[in-house]
Amino acid sequence: MTAAPENAALIKRLSSLSLAGGGVPYYKGGGPSAEPALQALLALSVSSAPAEISNPLLTWATKLQNSDGSIAINPVHRDQGLWLTALAAVVFHKFGLKDARDRALGFVVSLKSVTIPNDPRVRQNNLLTGWPWVPGTFGWVEPTAWSLVALNVCGLGGHPRATEGRAFLLDREILSGGWNYGNPGLNDRELLPFWDTTGLALIALHGQVDVDKVRASLDLLDKNQEKIDSPCGLAWAAMGLETYGRDVARLKMRLFSLLSSLPEDTLNAAHLAVGLIALSGRKVFVA
Repeated sequence: MTAAPENAALIKRLSSLSLAGGGVPYYKGGGPSAEPALQALLALSVSSAPAEISNPLLTWATKLQNSDGSIAINPVHRDQGLWLTALAAVVFHKFGLKDARDRALGFVVSLKSVTIPNDPRVRQNNLLTGWPWVPGTFGWVEPTAWSLVALNVCGLGGHPRATEGRAFLLDREILSGGWNYGNPGLNDRELLPFWDTTGLALIALHGQVDVDKVRASLDLLDKNQEKIDSPCGLAWAAMGLETYGRDVARLKMRLFSLLSSLPEDTLNAAHLAVGLIALSGRKVFVA
C-alpha cells in the first residue's frame, strides 16, 4: 500500500529528520533517540517508503538492543528507556526480525511492576501486576498498554502476563471513562483522563475484552473529539476510536492540518510519526 498523496509532504518531512549516523531526534537539531526512530520506522512501513530510507534506521535500532533483549533509549544511556522494548518488539515483528523480536518479548514478559498494599484512599487493586516505566517500580497505564500491544501483535495475547496486564488496565480505567497516567481517582474523586493514554489503552484491550467494559472510554473520546487539540492526542484518539469502528474523519482532518502547519522547531518527530500512522488508517498496533 502506498501513502495517500496528501500525506507525501509529511512523509518527506519525517524522512528529513533522520540523522546521518542513524536514529531520529525528538526535535530537529537534537540527538538520536529510540522512541522517534521506532515510531518513524512504523510510519515509513505503512507509507511503503523505499528500503534505503528505513534500513539505516532499522540497523541503528537493532544496535540499541542489550544482551537481555531490552532496548536502550540511545547508544549512550543503555540502562534507560527500557519501557520502549515493547515498541521495539512491534517494530522487529513488522520488519521480520524474529530473533530480535523474541529477545525483546522475553524482556517484556520478565519485566514486572512491584505491588504494594491496597490503600483505602484510592479505588484500585495495588496487588495487580502491570508494567513500570523503570524496573523495580510501580505499574503505570502507558507502559502496561505498550506491553500488551506488543504481546497482542506478536501472538502472545493469551500469555498469563497479558491476562493480568488487561486486568490491571481495566482496574485503572476511570469509572466515567478514560485513563489517567496511573490512578483512576483519589479520595473518591476521579482524576482527569488523558486523550493519548485513553486511545493507547483502548488499542491495548481491543479484541481481548468485552467492548462493554470499555464503552464508557470510547464514548468519552467520541463525545470530546472537538476538545482534542494536540498532535499526539489527536493521533491516539483517532487510532483508538477507529480500531472500534467509530467515525474519525473529522479527527484525521484536524490532525493532518495541525501536522502540516507546525513549524520545524516545534515539530516532535515521534508525534509526527504516530500522526502518519493514524492518517494511514492501518491498524499497526492491533493483531
